[in-house]
Amino acid sequence: MSTLKPTVAVCIPTFNQSRFLAESVKSACSQTYPGVEVWVSDDASTDDTPAVLDRLARQFANLRYHRHAKNLNIAANNTWLLAQPEADFIVRLDSDDILEPRYVEILLSLMVAQPSAGYAHSAVRVIDEEGAVRSVTRLARPTGFRSAEQALRDALAGYRVAANIVMFRAAILRKLNYYRGRPDFVEDYDLSVRMADAGFGNVYCDKTLARYRVWTDPKQARSKRKALQLRGYRCIFDEAFEPAFLRRGWDTKSLLRAREKLAVHHAAGCFAPQYNSAERAELLGLLWRLGGKGSLALGARLFALNLGLRPLFEHQHALVKSLKTIVKVTLKRVAHGAGCVESGGNRSEHVVPPLASSQPRRNASIASRGSRTSPRPLK
Repeated sequence: MSTLKPTVAVCIPTFNQSRFLAESVKSACSQTYPGVEVWVSDDASTDDTPAVLDRLARQFANLRYHRHAKNLNIAANNTWLLAQPEADFIVRLDSDDILEPRYVEILLSLMVAQPSAGYAHSAVRVIDEEGAVRSVTRLARPTGFRSAEQALRDALAGYRVAANIVMFRAAILRKLNYYRGRPDFVEDYDLSVRMADAGFGNVYCDKTLARYRVWTDPKQARSKRKALQLRGYRCIFDEAFEPAFLRRGWDTKSLLRAREKLAVHHAAGCFAPQYNSAERAELLGLLWRLGGKGSLALGARLFALNLGLRPLFEHQHALVKSLKTIVKVTLKRVAHGAGCVESGGNRSEHVVPPLASSQPRRNASIASRGSRTSPRPLK
C-alpha cells in the first residue's frame, strides 16, 4: 500500500435497481473522507438504470460506470467491478443500500490500525422500501479486531457480518482473485472463509455506519435460487473449510456438525409451497449431500416436515431468535462503552446470533438472505 494517504473506492454492482440506485450512489459520492472514487457496474439492467447513471455522472465528477452487454450474474459482475479501481481499499455496496457520511472515514482508520485485517464492517440500520428505519442490526462482539484463526472458527456459524456492506483491503482481494470461479449467492461468505484461511482477520465497528434495505419478494425470486445456495454452501465446506482445517491439523468433526446444522436449518425452506414436487426432490437431495446421508438430525427434521409441521418450526425459529436477541442486547447494553459503540435509542435491535450471516437476499448470513424471516429479493 502507498505511504501516502490511503485511497478508497466504493464499488456498486447493480441490476434493475434504478429505484434505489441514485440514493446509493449519492451516499458513496458524499463521504467525508476526501478523494473517494465511486464505480458502478450495471449487469445489463432492463430498467432505466442507464438514464439514472447518466444523470448521476453529470452531477458527480468522482463517479465512473460501465454497462455490460449481457448479464454476468452476481459473482462475475462483482469480480469484474472490484478489479477496476487501483485503490488501496475497496468498499462493496449493493445498489439499494446506503452509506452514512463517515463510513469510509471511520472504517478506514480501523483498517489502517490493523494491517492484518482483510476487511472491516459495522452495525447497520435496517430500512424498508421507503427508507424508513425498522431496526438496528449489530454483531454480538465489541468494536475491534478478530484474528484470522478465530474468524475461521467463527465462520462455521455463517458469514459474520451485520450486512454485506464491507470495506476490503484491495491487495488481499487481488491475491485471492476476488470471486472468480466461486459460487453465486454465497460469494461473500466464501470470500470471508478464504480470507481467514489466508491469514487475514477482520475488524468490526459497533457504530451504525450504513443502512441496509430489506424489501418484499412478491415473485418469490429469492426462494427459487435455493438450489444454487445449497450447492454453494457445500462448495464452501468442501473447497474452503476442509482444506483450511486440514492444513492446520484441526479436527474436522466440527465441520461435519456445522454442515448438519446448516442443512437442518434450511430444511423448512425446502418445503415452501412455491416448489413443485420435482424442485423439492432436487432440494432434498442437495440437503442430504450437505448434511450427510447418515444424519439422524436431518432425517428427523425432514420426517416432521413431511407431516406438515413446517409452521411449527418457523414459529420455533422466530421465538428462539427473539429470545437470543433480547438476551444479547441486554448484555451488550450492560457491557457497552468502548470504541465506536453507540446507543441504539428507542429502535428495536437485532444482534446477529450464530447461523445468521451469509448470502442470499443477496447476502448476509447462513441463516440470512435466503432463509431469514425478513424477505429481500434478488439483486
